[in-house]
Amino acid sequence: MLFSHEVIRPSQKELVEAVTVALKNKKSILAHAPTGLGKTAAVLYPAVELALERDLTVFFLTSRHTQHKIVLETAKKLMERNNIHFGVASLIGKKWMCAQQVENLPSSDFAEYCKFLVENKQCDFYENVRGKNDFVAKKVLAEFKEPLPAETVMQKCIQEALCPYEMSLLLAENAKVIVADYYYMFNPHIRNILFAKIKKKLEQAIIIVDEGHNLPSRCRDLLTFRLSNKIMRLAVQEAKKFNLDVVPNLVEVQEVLNKLGENVKEEHLIRNADFLSPLKKFKEYDELVAELELSAEMVRAEKRSSYIGSVAKFLDEWQYSDDSFVRYIKREDVLTTLSNRCLDPAILTKDVFDNCYASVVMSGTLSPTSMYADVLGLPDATAKSFPSPFPEANRLTLIIPKTTTKFTMRSEMQYKEIASVCSGLIDKIPGCVMIFFPSYGVRDSVSQFLETKKPVFFETAKSDKEEKQKLLDKFSSSKQGVLLGVAAGSFGEGIDLPGIIKAVIVVGLPLDKPDLETTELIAYYDKKFGKGWEYGYILPAMTRCIQNAGRCIRSEKDRGALIFVDERYAWPRYKSCFPPEWTMKISKEYEEELAVFFGKLG
Repeated sequence: MLFSHEVIRPSQKELVEAVTVALKNKKSILAHAPTGLGKTAAVLYPAVELALERDLTVFFLTSRHTQHKIVLETAKKLMERNNIHFGVASLIGKKWMCAQQVENLPSSDFAEYCKFLVENKQCDFYENVRGKNDFVAKKVLAEFKEPLPAETVMQKCIQEALCPYEMSLLLAENAKVIVADYYYMFNPHIRNILFAKIKKKLEQAIIIVDEGHNLPSRCRDLLTFRLSNKIMRLAVQEAKKFNLDVVPNLVEVQEVLNKLGENVKEEHLIRNADFLSPLKKFKEYDELVAELELSAEMVRAEKRSSYIGSVAKFLDEWQYSDDSFVRYIKREDVLTTLSNRCLDPAILTKDVFDNCYASVVMSGTLSPTSMYADVLGLPDATAKSFPSPFPEANRLTLIIPKTTTKFTMRSEMQYKEIASVCSGLIDKIPGCVMIFFPSYGVRDSVSQFLETKKPVFFETAKSDKEEKQKLLDKFSSSKQGVLLGVAAGSFGEGIDLPGIIKAVIVVGLPLDKPDLETTELIAYYDKKFGKGWEYGYILPAMTRCIQNAGRCIRSEKDRGALIFVDERYAWPRYKSCFPPEWTMKISKEYEEELAVFFGKLG
């Protein structure tokens, strides 16, 4: 096959060759490949070639909808360049493809509501695709000849009163490339349903995981469940409203939860049996769960969602958790929350990687690859790092060790000093600047002392997609704006503004709060790999700040400064975590460094 583009870059060719060898030998490969290398094209090309040769299916998994378009365009170019055709399907979350009005339903309730409608033949959209009167579905399916975004499929299907999700599954059935969210592969329940519907096998699947640094946390979240006294109160009210006989069951669960939280001031570890044993004395546990599940189905038949269902799901998951979970109770004012938090993503990932045909896990921040090999259950994977395709002269990487956001050192004087450093930096940078802070609290404490004539924009914690885009548009059109965000916020990853951002300033280290959960994660990784502090605390924070810095240089023509403002970045344990291709300068004479850099390049 011909490559999807006319020209292949040297580092891109290296990636193609490494992936080709791994896939042909049915192996896994972890690829640290910086921004701009052209990862999608470099990985999709050998994967599709092998899939066509050996009758396999390529699953390109990504956590972002925007990445779907890039994969679809690359697949289309492969077809055009080689004068061939192969099926391509794009799957976003089932709930977001639904033609019913379900936007406000929680995911678990949506799944049960959809199941109820389908089983009772009450969804015309579904019946028009999978029922006897499927002639319109067949006609529309024949019209879908080229790779189409899920949004386009949805629009056409809704016009024709067809279920967009079921139509996409029909497309996937004959597809060689399927673009989907992580959950389609790493949620065992969803994966089993998907493979049964599209008539494919995991053993015949090439798995490509894009932005692989996100996979551990996404899988841990997937296996995490919480129950609060607020949910219990609403569940009891729901049972009374519908005159259900499970009120005593719910009251008993509520009392056990309240008793566990009686003397808790902040958060406290508990054992599995601390919650399980009192409930077993009240009633056989499986019987308790089954009764609640049945009641939840009755409620959903009337109002789609059910708090009782949430309680039943938590109870069901709680009984199966082991030492790879941390169980704790937390109290904040009147809110008491019981958490069953997963510590080990390999519970989900190892089985997939062990049984698929071959796999590729890639990211611009998949460093160190050894950590991801450990935590994802890929000890025998090939691990490779590839050089950045961008000219080194276009990048200034600077550590300014004058201040710190270390918790014990935080004070008004420290915030003023950080603001002074940031103000000095902003004035020396000709263009838009993004500044990332460890938290909204630190940002707000610093921003009140910030002095600049440039327009300042603030990321907000709970803005929707449309509001975020409006803020980005205003920031971009300002030409000289300063956007103040948070390391783990909406703009720390996935923002692509080539030619706009001239510098990213990362203030402080975005270390996770050293709470009970973080402490347990460190202990778990220390016991399993002997690297608890690195895997559970330092490296996740460094990955976050490197992702933040990656918002700056997005193309070969971009040039800008990546600036890290905290004395700890100069410490060996943190400095060694930066990408090897970054030549980190440690300097307190930052104004002179910027003047020279932008003077030469300006």
